[in-house]
Amino acid sequence: MPRILFLTPGHEDYLADSLFHGLRTLLGADVLDYPKIDFAYESYSIERRTHLYGHGFSLYNLLPDLPVDRTRVLQRVQAGEFDLVVFADIWNTFGLFTQLAPTLAGRVPMAVLDGADRVEPYPYAGQWWRQRVWWMLPRAHRRALYFKREITPWTGTFRACLTLPPNLASRLPSIRRMREIAFSFPQQKIVTVAPSKSRLLASHVVDPQVAERVGAKTSYAFKNEADYYTDMQRARFGITTKRAGWDCMRHYEQAANGCVPCFRDLDRKPPRCAPHGLDETNCVIYHDAEELLARLEGMPEADYRDLQTGALAWARRNTTIVRAEQFLADCGMPVGAPESR
Repeated sequence: MPRILFLTPGHEDYLADSLFHGLRTLLGADVLDYPKIDFAYESYSIERRTHLYGHGFSLYNLLPDLPVDRTRVLQRVQAGEFDLVVFADIWNTFGLFTQLAPTLAGRVPMAVLDGADRVEPYPYAGQWWRQRVWWMLPRAHRRALYFKREITPWTGTFRACLTLPPNLASRLPSIRRMREIAFSFPQQKIVTVAPSKSRLLASHVVDPQVAERVGAKTSYAFKNEADYYTDMQRARFGITTKRAGWDCMRHYEQAANGCVPCFRDLDRKPPRCAPHGLDETNCVIYHDAEELLARLEGMPEADYRDLQTGALAWARRNTTIVRAEQFLADCGMPVGAPESR
């Protein structure tokens, strides 16, 4: 089994935290989180979890708190104790990357995770350009495998320091080599049987236009995860949209609870931008409230069942375990699935 050092940003990051959940599920204590992701573990109190982003729903308080040695980690990585070093949330762990990358390059494989709601890659955004001292930061795409969630044609333009138009900049080798990655969802929280339905829409409606039409809330509707899940399981459809970024745990939560996502303007999403695999076979793509409600209210039952089956299949293709296996394969470290999880 590979030995992995997972360097964390010290706060919630759904991309990094969902990948860590999958890696720890696959590899156990061979994945060392540093600093410790306290809220990932069963030992983290439910009361404290409610203060996390999104009330900590879906992803946290799940892992057994295995005994691992977190002492002298930076010295141990220099000594070659780890087979892979992952810099989670490179926008916030770039200090450690700056410290370690020049000495690890060529000796220890490295990967960086860019899960920001930003199209710019590290370090090609204004926050780094405005500080002369940061102009010579080590480039992650040259020293590590670069995994990015929001890849659009403008990603290449920023990589080219705004000197190339998006259609040309997207062809840069550094952009083509970027690995696509997305959020993922715990396997144990996906319903095993498609639930029966008693209402049209889930209560949390993030599209203001649709919310106004149906008299729903756009803000968080639940403080309890069980109530949130029950609401989605009773609803035929859930509403989701692009907000700061295209990817969101809400897409996965809806699909995992047998609630067909309705995704506004999904057909306008850049193809390399997460989420991946959502289409007309597993969700409803719409452009305004009138179009959406007319389609939902007139949908034949057989068509709905096909969409629901497709949504659940999509959720099962995007578990934390599946994402971790994909990540390890991209890093050249494929791991066979254990007999029992």
